[in-house]
Amino acid sequence: MKLVHQMKARRVCIAVAVALCLDSRAALPQAAMEVDERVGRIVGMAMAHGGAQAFLQRLTDSIGGRVTGSAGSRATADLLVSTLREAGFEDAHFEEYALESRWQRGRAVGRVVSPVARPLAVGSYGWVPGTKGEVTASLVDLGAPPSSDLPVPAERLRGAAVIVEPHAVGGAPPQVMRAALARALAAGGATAMLIPSDKPNRMLYTSAFGFYPGGPLPVLSVAREDVLFLRRLLAGGPVRVTLDVANTIDASPAQERNVVADIRGTTPGEVVLVGAHFDSWDPGQGAQDDGVGVAAVLEAARILKSLGIKPRRTIRFAFFSGEEQALLGSRAYVERHRNEVDGLRAVVIMDSGAQTPRGFKVHGRSDIEAAARTVLAPLSSLGASGVSLEASFDMDHGPFLAAGIPVLTLWVDEGEYNTHHHAVSDTLDKVDPRMLALDTAVMAVTAYRLADAPEAPGRRLSATEGTELLERLGLESLRRTVYEPGNPR
Repeated sequence: MKLVHQMKARRVCIAVAVALCLDSRAALPQAAMEVDERVGRIVGMAMAHGGAQAFLQRLTDSIGGRVTGSAGSRATADLLVSTLREAGFEDAHFEEYALESRWQRGRAVGRVVSPVARPLAVGSYGWVPGTKGEVTASLVDLGAPPSSDLPVPAERLRGAAVIVEPHAVGGAPPQVMRAALARALAAGGATAMLIPSDKPNRMLYTSAFGFYPGGPLPVLSVAREDVLFLRRLLAGGPVRVTLDVANTIDASPAQERNVVADIRGTTPGEVVLVGAHFDSWDPGQGAQDDGVGVAAVLEAARILKSLGIKPRRTIRFAFFSGEEQALLGSRAYVERHRNEVDGLRAVVIMDSGAQTPRGFKVHGRSDIEAAARTVLAPLSSLGASGVSLEASFDMDHGPFLAAGIPVLTLWVDEGEYNTHHHAVSDTLDKVDPRMLALDTAVMAVTAYRLADAPEAPGRRLSATEGTELLERLGLESLRRTVYEPGNPR
């Protein structure tokens, strides 16, 4: 019965692709009809073949979590290169860059020891140290401070485990405040920073933004329900907790790798880059973040290669590592290719999960909005032709945005993405294969359309213009958190 349903679903997908091609052919000139037919074939292959889902299952079930600098990350890079070469990308290759440190998660145990004895659900953030054995500390609750200046005297925090809820303050996003508060707590002699998880059902959160290459003190995610319990205890008097966190940070020289492959264009020196990051966190499988992006970009590459498309501009498929720490792979790419950046006409990134596509975000670049709408017009039948000026800096488009390159990131419905993001529940079963196929189609069509358009969507901004853009968007402090650890503001 399941096979019958799958076959019916596949026929429906093919019908949608055919309709996308045929419904808009009337009264079109021959050249436009040819372009439209290519779009229809791209969509049909993405929807009917299931290649993205098959690769994602291999990635998540065979390799699983892929922490930067780990054996899982290396295995993924090897798998990507071999799969690309099997698809005919003879130039598929690694591009290495230096890691300042590697991090390994150890045990993380927490419990209340006074006024009651009770275990706590805790998990370590990435790239922060451990406690060097079991420690017992008084508990202090700072709530959500209005700035990175600590609202209590330092002597109250010395030796304490401190609950803090970082949030956006002025032009500083939550990640900036989190890093700044961690440094302030470490300077005040706190034992650990405890951050309430935003996940349901006692699930925990992990991240490393602002902590790479090494955090200043242990930082733990604590289940939201357990934080509420701790606050109830604090309302009645002093509370003491015991923590035992055994992370390790290795600062010896090491290398990480991106994976890159091209479909050569007919115009020398002009490139459209299409990318996703293959590193992930280890509690889950890294399915939605960002296994689906990797699978979609890989399948888009295979589809365009199999169709023999020869675009005006080279389409470069880039698979980045190190995104979760500090956009390491994409930053390394920009630095390695700095002499070629002027020829980079656009960057397209997928890193928001596999949900219903709405179009693309262009991150404050209103000057490219009209061109983006033209490129995306054939996707209107799929509901994916929208353009949003909403901006962010915490994905691999960030270094390209800072370099003045026009960037587009896939804009999808949120769904349950944030529930599973950076959590143990980010597993293959959370991915809807139909949505992944649809997102793959949108990524492939957009790559082709941008690469074959008569004109690039916009110009590269100057360094001054790029800084002004980030400041206007409220992203400059986050850029500094990534590029200048310890001096984000």
